[in-house]
Amino acid sequence: MDHRLFDAARSGDTTTLQLLLQEDPLLLDRFSMSSLENPLHVSAFSGQAAFTAEILRHKQDLALELNQQGFSPLHIASASGKIEVVKALLSFGQKHVLCRLKDKDGSIPLHCAVQRGRIEVMKELISYFPESLKEVNASLETPLHVAVKNNQVEATKLLLEEIKKRDMSERIVNMENREGNTILHLATLGKQLQIVEMLIGDDAILSGVDVNRQNRNWLTPKDILDVVIETEGGSVSEMYKVVQIFQTASANNARTGRQRLKRSHHTRNPIRMIKNHINDEINNSTLEQRETLMIVATLIATLTFTGGLQPPGAFKSEDANGGSNATNTTRATTSLGRTLDNIFGQRNSTAGQAIMADRRVHFTLYSAFNAIGFLVSVAMISQLTKGFPLRNWMRLCIISAVSTYCLAIVYLAPDEDVFWVVVLAAALLLVLRELYFFIKSLCNGIKKATSET
Repeated sequence: MDHRLFDAARSGDTTTLQLLLQEDPLLLDRFSMSSLENPLHVSAFSGQAAFTAEILRHKQDLALELNQQGFSPLHIASASGKIEVVKALLSFGQKHVLCRLKDKDGSIPLHCAVQRGRIEVMKELISYFPESLKEVNASLETPLHVAVKNNQVEATKLLLEEIKKRDMSERIVNMENREGNTILHLATLGKQLQIVEMLIGDDAILSGVDVNRQNRNWLTPKDILDVVIETEGGSVSEMYKVVQIFQTASANNARTGRQRLKRSHHTRNPIRMIKNHINDEINNSTLEQRETLMIVATLIATLTFTGGLQPPGAFKSEDANGGSNATNTTRATTSLGRTLDNIFGQRNSTAGQAIMADRRVHFTLYSAFNAIGFLVSVAMISQLTKGFPLRNWMRLCIISAVSTYCLAIVYLAPDEDVFWVVVLAAALLLVLRELYFFIKSLCNGIKKATSET
């Protein structure tokens, strides 16, 4: 492409631009189709506001294009602090689209301006599109996260004031990034006394900051403060001031909060005690531990499910007399067995039954231990998926898997009451529990949808 256009963009020579467009009226269209970088990127970086405005007068769509590094002209001007270029870009149409345009890292122009502390640019961008205050990048970081992370004190102050002025504090100040950290977590980790004072000090700019919010590793800002003091130290006077601020704000460690919660849930009900103990075990674990436990539980559930449906020794295909049992049937000899026959129909005498079933004690013990491993691992998966999206449909999957397991065992097992009690009772309890919560959650969802309409 004609290098004269880029030279003109770099120097802000609008006269050369006019001459080039007279020579070739489709010059800008060809740039749009064949080049990853257009003259607007160059003029934005060079701070040539008049040239930028002239380009936009001929072809506004160039403002929406990203260069090879993934930046739009507004990203470049915002990061460079070229306020006049920013105003020129925003003076044309599609302002909201420009302000929400994301680069390769998911950042909008406000993120770029905040990262470099470009105060005037920040004011301009926010005035045109206030909703950009709550936009997040690929790391789920708001502009406020980026300001605190990069120790931009003045930028943080401006953002907090703008958030307060627009009554958006409840939606933004406690938002979490991908690691679950709020701005208070980041400020504490960075030993940023000024920002901590802005958030929870006596003269805090706004209210509503959750001082005891836990991140994905179940750490509160107070936990992070303790680690910072222990490992990194820092100015004694500054750290003492931060500790005082946290004490005044009633900040707690995560474990302290859990212990208080545990005491408040004190009960003598054995079932409730077991449930509380399980919840405490989960709450006291880290994210990595829960992820590892989920993998192990899934592996155990897979192995035990397969082992239950394919016991050692495989299956019989003929009866004891050597004849086929395709049509022969036999009646159960126990009361529970007869009940199951009435529900599912009479089973084949031997065909399809596990060979191991001839040794009833061995088979009962094998299936019982296998069922315990399967049902406990499924229960663990159910507990560990609390708070997951589509959790209700996960319950339906659990119900289906356990029911399938039980039906297979009914077909494979010998006719013995002890076996049914040992293997099927626990499975029935798990199915009924998950079914209860599935129906309850489904009804609540229907009620909520009805009320909204």
